[in-house]
Amino acid sequence: MKQHTSHNIICLEAEWEYSEQNPKNRFSLNTLPMLNWLKEAYDCDVIYRRFRTKSDLKYYLEYFRTHAKGDDEEEDFNKYDIIYFACHGEKKSLWIEGQTVPLTTLVKWAKGFFKDKVIHFGSCRTMSNKIDSKHFKRECQALMVSGYQKSVDAMDSSIADIAIMNDLLSQEDIEVERYTDRDSEFYQKYESLLDSLDFHAC
Repeated sequence: MKQHTSHNIICLEAEWEYSEQNPKNRFSLNTLPMLNWLKEAYDCDVIYRRFRTKSDLKYYLEYFRTHAKGDDEEEDFNKYDIIYFACHGEKKSLWIEGQTVPLTTLVKWAKGFFKDKVIHFGSCRTMSNKIDSKHFKRECQALMVSGYQKSVDAMDSSIADIAIMNDLLSQEDIEVERYTDRDSEFYQKYESLLDSLDFHAC
């Protein structure tokens, strides 16, 4: 039986397998099957886009921002209140084709689109500095920012990502404390996994 949710997801995923720095790299992930499962389970809307370069990512963020209000012919992107980045990461940054995209740059590109949204980074080390993570949240006026503080195993982090998305979608009104309070039901359920990944939310 389908559950119904008031939340919707935008996922921006890097071309994991492609790498100019290491052309022999065959490592690849694909979050789309997971997102399709959530879409069917919760009857929610999901936008999935893959990007290869910094320019690609900037284009998508600017497009969603400039089309956020919607009209009779275009979708209202403001209804997508969960933004999920699936890519490589670096300290306080995303890592795209050998180049960093600092959190400060994401704020500039989004220009208000992250306001009142949940931003989840399924990437290594992007949340490594708690002070900078809180600053990012404040600058983009997000409801919540979450991710991992260290380099993480791809399989383990993917399991955590789906657990987080599933829990977010199950709530009528998202309670940030479920992810920031170690005594919360969610944190207690996945404590071992979250601790092994050095998960952090603010």
